[in-house]
Amino acid sequence: MIMTLKMKNSNLQITELIQHLMQRDDSMDAAANSVNWAKNLFRARAAEPKMSLVKKVMAVLQIDLSPQRAAFGERSAGSAQARQMLFDAGDNSIDIRIREDKGVFEIHGQILGANFAGGEVELTGAATSFKARLSETSEFKLVGLAAGNYTFTARNDEKELVIEGLDLN
Repeated sequence: MIMTLKMKNSNLQITELIQHLMQRDDSMDAAANSVNWAKNLFRARAAEPKMSLVKKVMAVLQIDLSPQRAAFGERSAGSAQARQMLFDAGDNSIDIRIREDKGVFEIHGQILGANFAGGEVELTGAATSFKARLSETSEFKLVGLAAGNYTFTARNDEKELVIEGLDLN
């Protein structure tokens, strides 16, 4: 019946009818605590951390300068005391220097590129694992390493750089 009434009336009459209904509206608002509870439901969902996938990047050896072995175009490599290796890992590079003293190795290096400050590096061998925090300049140092074959991993919140088969001999 309301539908037929609206169809027969002009736009002006429909507008007046709507105004009249609005003026005599006696509906009640929801209780304040119910409104707050409903609003908090949406806040809780927005505050949940989003799950992100960590991008794993395999590093590729670019340069390997060993002590007492000159490389083409490198004049000072023969006098170096540490083995220097540079790995390319997409937007980042990994500079590693390996020193050996009486069969015990020390690795220090730096993750070059953005967003690795405060991250972590891990060196995993057959039976051992060594971890270190990256400094503000993305530098790290691992000491007391035995000879062997290791996997090097540098991590931050969004990326993992991996060097497989890092040989300490």
